[in-house]
Amino acid sequence: MTDDDSIAATIPDTAAPTHGARPSGAPARSPDDRYVLQTLLGKGGMGEVWLAHDLRIDRDIAIKMMRGSGDPESTARFLREARVQGRLEHPSVVPVHDLGGDGGEPYFAMKRLTGTTLADVLSRDDAEWTRRKLLARFVEICLAVEFAHQRGVIHRDLKPANIMLGDFGETYVLDWGLARIASSEPHHVAPISAIETGDLRSDSGSGGQTKVGAMLGTPGYMAPEQMRGEAIDQRADVFSLGCILFEILARTPAIPRDQSYEVTLGSEQYRPATRRPDADIPPELDDACARATSADRTLRPSSARALADEVQRFLDGDRDLERRRELAAEHAGRATAAVARESEEARVEAMREAGRAIAIDPRNREAQELLAKLLLEPPKRMPAEAARNVELERQVAAQTVFRLGARSYLANFLMVPVVKLLGVGGTWPFVIISALVLFQVGACYVLARKVRPVNMAMFAVVVGGHTLLLTASGVFFGSLLFVPMFAFGSLPIMLMLPSIRLPKWATAMHLLAVFAPVVLELLHVVPSTFTFRGNELVLRPVFVTASPQLLVGILLAIITVQMIVTTLVLDGQRQKQDRAQELLHIQSWQLGKLVTTNE
Repeated sequence: MTDDDSIAATIPDTAAPTHGARPSGAPARSPDDRYVLQTLLGKGGMGEVWLAHDLRIDRDIAIKMMRGSGDPESTARFLREARVQGRLEHPSVVPVHDLGGDGGEPYFAMKRLTGTTLADVLSRDDAEWTRRKLLARFVEICLAVEFAHQRGVIHRDLKPANIMLGDFGETYVLDWGLARIASSEPHHVAPISAIETGDLRSDSGSGGQTKVGAMLGTPGYMAPEQMRGEAIDQRADVFSLGCILFEILARTPAIPRDQSYEVTLGSEQYRPATRRPDADIPPELDDACARATSADRTLRPSSARALADEVQRFLDGDRDLERRRELAAEHAGRATAAVARESEEARVEAMREAGRAIAIDPRNREAQELLAKLLLEPPKRMPAEAARNVELERQVAAQTVFRLGARSYLANFLMVPVVKLLGVGGTWPFVIISALVLFQVGACYVLARKVRPVNMAMFAVVVGGHTLLLTASGVFFGSLLFVPMFAFGSLPIMLMLPSIRLPKWATAMHLLAVFAPVVLELLHVVPSTFTFRGNELVLRPVFVTASPQLLVGILLAIITVQMIVTTLVLDGQRQKQDRAQELLHIQSWQLGKLVTTNE
């Protein structure tokens, strides 16, 4: 049996009636004087469908007629189709208006349909027909099939080509030519017992057409038991509905047409999410499809209504919580296994898996506790990406310190002429000190120009030059007068430089700058700048000729500048550290609230 009924679904709205006229190619006479045939819509193995006009009621209808002088078996099958379809009074079953042919060719008149078949919609992937809209229509299909099952009728040839999507929201199940009456019928529904229930055969088709003969149905949508020719019940239609659901979700047939026999008999079930992992198929629908297409019919939903209810629950937002808990537990288990491997890649995998588990089931305690541990406890070894970010931050911090250092040294350089004018004697000391200060200004300026990797070489240049500057200042202007003051001001700034190995090294260099001039004076290598007079310590810098009063003023000015520079540098760094600490605690608080376990 071919899809004669589905052909009627494509009747054009603009087909003009030709009342009283016989179109070209029409039969010699209409099946009844009441009807005027207009357009041949299609032919099948034993019948043809015409667009006709009902003169009595003045409306267009579809008429299905026997072809030729059919044998008694074919005639019985044709009449059975009309009676089965006519007695299934349901909004999704095409109503039969008339059945006739006494003394002539049998025919039956049906409602004229307009729209398109589900097969056409799926083949062109029409954006207008969204997944949700097709699923809503699928629910209507299932309920229509359930209605037939309740009346003891099994369709046996459900497929997208036999599903009609009307232009005004109608949904029809077409082509009841292979329908049969179930052997066991519900006691509360009157069976269609007057209809012949034997399995009638006709010539076989191919490809996506309905196959008959040894098999009744369409390969690719037939249940395994139906394909094997075994006794079937309503669960064979449930299998076909599962294949239709698969095609709606994956936009590809569940069973390849060229391998339908082998695949149908050799597969346990069909999951659209496995075939199309890129299609974002919800797990509830994936599971529903797998159950409906189970090779073991005892594992399928017990009825078409049960399958419709599963899909409707999804559409209503009532998720399958049990399945989500199972999926979440699987992700949480993979996360726990990944943490045990103790590697950077494994930690990333664990965080992702735990996140997926919580996304699927927010109440999964294992995933919550694991994610809390991963987020709030740092790894034993710093991840490579985090190390790169830390290094970049240190480079920016070093650039800032070098920029401030350049300004500080430049301010000291500008004070040199002032000190000279105030009476501090000597020429070479000032030349040497000025050269060392300018060297430091230049070194800091170069290092502050762009972000560069933090290394000991750059610190050696700056700290080494600073040590020479302090030592020279002690030799020329007094080892106990200026050097300790400069050292206590510059050491904290040096300690702020971002380097793990720098603190001990910087402290050692400053101690060297303080003690070296003193040792050189005690060994009489350089002129002494201090002496002991009884219980008194007398400071007498060799190159300082200013009066004691002026010298005190100079010392106070230097102390003031040193304190201001040190304060600016350390306060800026302290503010950054305070802000970083605040952000860290805010982030920790947010993460703690995010992963708080629910009791």
